Amino acid sequence: MIRVIFVCLILFIPGCINTSSLESDDTFILATTTSLRDSGLLDHILSDFLSETQTDLKIVAFGTGAALNLGKKGDADVLIVHAPEKENQFIDDGFGTSRTTFTYNHFVIVGPRTLENSPNIIHAFESLNSDCFISRGDSSGTHEKEQTIWQATNYTLNQDDGGVYPEIENYFSVGNGMAVTLNMANEMECFTLSDRATYLHLKPNLDLEMTEFTDEILMNPYSIIQLNTTKEKQSIAIELETYLTSDIVMSKIENFTINNEQSFFVS
Repeated sequence: MIRVIFVCLILFIPGCINTSSLESDDTFILATTTSLRDSGLLDHILSDFLSETQTDLKIVAFGTGAALNLGKKGDADVLIVHAPEKENQFIDDGFGTSRTTFTYNHFVIVGPRTLENSPNIIHAFESLNSDCFISRGDSSGTHEKEQTIWQATNYTLNQDDGGVYPEIENYFSVGNGMAVTLNMANEMECFTLSDRATYLHLKPNLDLEMTEFTDEILMNPYSIIQLNTTKEKQSIAIELETYLTSDIVMSKIENFTINNEQSFFVS
């Protein structure tokens, strides 16, 4: 049975916040992932847009699943998320009109030791049968990717409302954001899957080692989703997308570092 550790924080779990209070008539709501906010990238690339357009922008950060739900309910004006399959389904279901990828990085595995003896991420996950593993368990892009990796391993898998997970004793589901998950992995000396940027941002306060692999499965694209539900603010959403895909912002992304390491890339 999956072990669930539930911590309710206002910026991570949609049930902990009244989304109807997020928006006024003049407020433009960007629902995005915790990694883009917590890494500092959004502040880095949005400052010029805000000063030039005088947009009253409110950023709300969730896992991708929760951000997509905000888009479905009309509680956001544009999305930036990172779970391609869910995003394409969101558009196919008629909630979004377009998906534009503008930056990417990679997922990494972190824990109390490196896993450099593993040739790839699948082998690395398979080597953890006697270790503990902390899962976000929140339907985020990271959680979706973790489930995809487990399904490629030779573990016996279980599936329930918490998703797909291996039948190992020390698997814990947090139901929370990346920062909380990393801190719990640190405290419990466990492994977890993380986006690279959030790990680098928190690295000075963690005793966790990062192992990077070049597997294509670990590609982590971030995309802008235009919505069908907010016609009155569509012009701002399109203007924001045009700005985020401009050469100026591409240069800002390439020059953005965390602890002197490049954290996001452009294609």
